[in-house]
Formats: sequence, structure tokens, C-alpha cells
Amino acid sequence: MISGHSLPTPVRVRFAPSPTGTLHVGSARTALYNYLCARHQHGIFVLRIEDTDAARSTRDFEQSILDDLAWLGLEWDEGLDKGGDFAPYRQSERAAAGLYAGYAGRFLDESKAYHCFCSQGRLEQLKQECLSRNEMPKYDRRCAAISRDQAEAKLAAGEPATIRFRVPDGDVTVDDLIHGRTVFPSGVIGDFIIIRSDGAPSYNFAAVVDDIEMQITHVIRGEDHLTNTARQLLIYRALAKEPPSFAHHSLIMGPDGGKLSKRHGATSVGDFKRLGYLPGAIINYLALLSWSPVAGKEKLSLEEMEQQFELTRVAKSPAIFDIQKLNWLNGLYIRGLDAAAFHAAVEPFLQDAAAGLSSSGRLAVAEAAVQTSAVTLADAGPLVKDFFRMAPLRGEGEEVEIRDEQGRKVLELAIGMLDKLTLSYEWDSDDYMSLSLKAPDDIAAARDWIGKLKKVCQQDGIPAKRLYRTLRIALTGRTSGPELVYLLAGLGSDTVRERLRSALAFAG
Repeated sequence: MISGHSLPTPVRVRFAPSPTGTLHVGSARTALYNYLCARHQHGIFVLRIEDTDAARSTRDFEQSILDDLAWLGLEWDEGLDKGGDFAPYRQSERAAAGLYAGYAGRFLDESKAYHCFCSQGRLEQLKQECLSRNEMPKYDRRCAAISRDQAEAKLAAGEPATIRFRVPDGDVTVDDLIHGRTVFPSGVIGDFIIIRSDGAPSYNFAAVVDDIEMQITHVIRGEDHLTNTARQLLIYRALAKEPPSFAHHSLIMGPDGGKLSKRHGATSVGDFKRLGYLPGAIINYLALLSWSPVAGKEKLSLEEMEQQFELTRVAKSPAIFDIQKLNWLNGLYIRGLDAAAFHAAVEPFLQDAAAGLSSSGRLAVAEAAVQTSAVTLADAGPLVKDFFRMAPLRGEGEEVEIRDEQGRKVLELAIGMLDKLTLSYEWDSDDYMSLSLKAPDDIAAARDWIGKLKKVCQQDGIPAKRLYRTLRIALTGRTSGPELVYLLAGLGSDTVRERLRSALAFAG
């Protein structure tokens, strides 16, 4: 019986993505848990690229993964672009150096592995036969009896072959830091491939060799790797090496209970970045999918998570991805930015929408308005448009409200009180930072004016809700958008007067 055991510090953990696609949020959570474990234990976070799947791995995907990790703020201590004592950190480069072949040769010499010459067709037939008997597919050891000399002769004749690990009898026990103890009978595992026919190492073999060579103390990954861990523990025992501690967190599931996939919407870190989510919100949310901080606080900075993270507080129950919870957190993070930070974050999402604002100086107020209501940064463009482009009034749907008696009365009262709407500065500056400091003065003036108009309307029996809706329709042509005080401050007295008078004329 073999099992995983805790190792002394310093803690060394690794995130080892395969560059066959973009960074999935599930993989990002694995990277985050490894990062937090390393930081909390004052250990080392290693980034290793497992690119032995040459047909699907690309350097573009590799760079994309590195870029997304950096954007999330998960800085690695060793790995690509960092170097370290255990370079190279690409498995393809380690394979080229003969690392895995050397370990496999040792197994062959010790009869702990053997060459398998079975064709893919035979293996598929064997698999189907096992399934037809309701058995777990496993290799029948047909080639296990071939002598080393016979195998060498077949290889010399050009016959393709894999190298299979000879699984010994006995149970394999995985003592997991999250799932507890799981026992795998070796009889259900079957002799598995460690070197493919093209000479590339299998995942399970290469991962163990690299974890040994890189002195990894803790392996933190998804629970779909539990069966892989059983195989890997067998390799550790065959090499007489102490295995690392294992922790298998739950997978991220969609609202329907299925594994989170593209049918549920955005799934990659890049997707969420393009949709206008902030990295702090994403990391915060992913951490909370299975882990619970001691104090129960939900909005946590990366530094706070580093201080509090413990693997013992990671639940093994499935984690359901709730986009509404992420949206709520993202809104909190957006509103927590100062003006300069929000300007830098939102600017790429404004694009053409801000073209009419930057020269007139309204961008500061427009961004302040967006920041109070945006769920994502991508919301900014449509919201900003109200500051320079009014939707046409057609008198259809809810717009008809400005044509009834109360609607016209609101417009008349508002126009009559425009002399009390005093904005403190001109909007012809291009100095964004200067305007961002002054913008609160005009926002406060607009709020005061709305308060006075509200009291006058109430005297005429006009409820506040009707006042707000009528003004919004008159100023934007829509019934929803940025808060009115921001619209007033951003549009300026002249534009407000022009739009109100035009709306009154339209109302007849």
C-alpha cells in the first residue's frame, strides 16, 4: 500500500498548463490555489509548460497563458521568462535532453516496464471487449512476457512500440488533503503507457519525473486527476521516491450541473477580460468557489487571500459558477477604483463612444457616471453615448409620457428653474486629470438642482419617479442610463437647456 505524505518546508508548488488552448477559468483557479499556497507558506510557485503533445501545443497558446496569468497578478517565482535552478521549464526541451528516456531506461533495466508492440487497432478492440463485459478498460499484458532480447530485435526491425509500466499487485491509497483517503485496487488500473511510440513521455510519467527533479512538495489540481494520482504514486514507489502531498479541488460546474464549458458562455480568462471584468474580481470570485476565508468576508484583495489561504478550508463539494455573483463582485471592484485607475481601465472600452467627449472635457463626468452603475467595463460605451448622442424622440412606448399633462409640467418647471443650475467651470479643457478633480463640484451642483426641482414638482402633485423619468427621456431619448445628476453635469447648462426646450416643443 502506498500513499501521499506531507513534506517539510520550503513548500514548492507548480502550475503546469498544457499550451493546447487558452487559459480556462478552471485552470486559472488551479493556478490561483497553487499561488496562494506558496505565498501563505512563504514557498516557491513554479510555472512549468507541459507541451509534449506536439500536435496541439503552440507557442501562441503558451504566450496567451503567460499573459493571462500576469494580468491576473499571479507572478511565478520560477519558470518561463524567470529561469531557476531546475531549467528548462518546458517538457519538450526536457524530453529533447533525454530526461524521460533515461528514467524509462532504468525501468526497463529493472523489469518495471516493458515494450508493447500492440497496434492501435488491437488496443481499441480490447477496450470494446472490456466495455461489453461492463469492465474497466485495461491492457491485458499481452506483451509483458516478451523478453528484453526479443523486444530489442523487434525494435531493430523497425516495429513501433510504446513502453508500459508494469503495475504491481496491491492497493494504491491516495491520502488527499481535500478529499481524504481514496483506495484504488491495482487490478483496475492496468499497465499504462509511460513512453509513446513517437518517443514522447506520457502525462503521468513526465509529471512525476519533473515533480521529482523540481523538488515539488505539494501538487494542487482538479479532482479529475485523482485516478492519475494513483498511477503516479506507483511510479514514485518504483523510483523509491517520497511523493508530494496531493490536494484535488472540485471542478467548476455550470448552472445546469455539467462541467463548465462554452455552452454556458464565457469560460476563458481572455473571454472575461474582453467582456470588461477586472482581474481582482475574477481572482476573488474564483478563490471563493471552493475556499472560505475564516472571517467570512467576500471581497478580498490578493494580499488578504495570501494571508488567509489554507488548503484545509477548501471544500470538496462541486463549485457552481454563478455569473451573477461574479457580476456583483466586479461591480464592487469597479466602484472601488480611484478616478485615475478607472480611467485607465475603462478607456479601451470607450472607443468611439468617447470621441465626442474628450475634446469637450466631459469625459471625467461621463466616466464618473459609468463607474456608479457599470457591472463590467464593457458597459461603459453605451452609457457614455448619452452624453453626446441623444436618441431621437418618437413618442412611442414609454416616451409618450412626456406628452401628457404631468410630463409637460415637469419640462416647464425644469426650464423655468434652469437659472438655478449653476455649473462651476468650463468644459473646453483637454486636461482629463484636472477635470476629474473638478467634476465633483458640478455633480454636487446638479444634485442640488434636482433636489430643488423635486420639491417644486411635489407641490404640484408630481411624484419624484415621474420627474426623473421625464427628465431622462427629454435628455437622452431613453428611460434608462446614467444617473441624472451625472447627465446634467456632463451635458452642461447649454445642452440641458437645448434638449429640454426641444422635448417641450415635441410634447406640444
